[in-house]
Amino acid sequence: MNFWRPSVLAAALLTAAACAMPRTLPAQVIAGRVTDDRTMQPAIDYVVRLVQLSDTGVVTLAETTTDPKGQFTVVAPSAGSYVLSFGRVRPRVHRVPVEVAAGVTPTPQDFPLPIQRESDTRPYADVDVDSASIFPKGGRAPAFPKEQRLAGARGSAFAMFVVDTTGHAEKNSVRLFAGTHADFVQSVEQWLSVGTFRVSHVGRVPVRRQVCLAVAFQVDTNPREARPLAKPRVPPAGLANASRALCSRAVEGAGLITVSVPR
Repeated sequence: MNFWRPSVLAAALLTAAACAMPRTLPAQVIAGRVTDDRTMQPAIDYVVRLVQLSDTGVVTLAETTTDPKGQFTVVAPSAGSYVLSFGRVRPRVHRVPVEVAAGVTPTPQDFPLPIQRESDTRPYADVDVDSASIFPKGGRAPAFPKEQRLAGARGSAFAMFVVDTTGHAEKNSVRLFAGTHADFVQSVEQWLSVGTFRVSHVGRVPVRRQVCLAVAFQVDTNPREARPLAKPRVPPAGLANASRALCSRAVEGAGLITVSVPR
């Protein structure tokens, strides 16, 4: 009668397990540590969600809570672009974009967040809300200044402001800069005073949102040979890092408005 020796049995089991495992694991682990950005103390039992954003809402892919050291891990289903959503209760959550590469486990990151200030009245940024879209209702754009139109001029202007929960720009928050001509800046300013915008939400809760819009003006002198419009350039100085990042994302599509008219 034959018996399996323990060493032989263990080797056989390991071989069988290895054969049963897939050669490549599609899932990727994202690890990090959440701390309070003022005290640098760990955020314990803090909810962390791995989500994907779309125009129709937020899809939660994984959820966990931080341990006594503020640490967490979540698993992404595959390589790609995701968002980590941090927060105990809605509507105050904080979202951070993350990239997951195939076959690479990202290095654990620290996430210092304004945890002690979650009840404040700061406006949300584009990465905090459910949809990045902020374009004006009705498709109304700034008017093209008559003199600049006759001259065939091109130009741009940036506008930073807060959109309230009714879709209007808060007057005291409006800041205009980097205009290539005073007429373009004035046109954007007048447009903001009467325009309405899409209200941003976190979940189903309407929230105030900090916005940067880049408005580009161009005259089509020959519609059959339309010249490509150069993207507005974010000012090299005078902006905080967060504001510069917000305006840079605006130029890439989420907040770029083109005003094009025939001469």
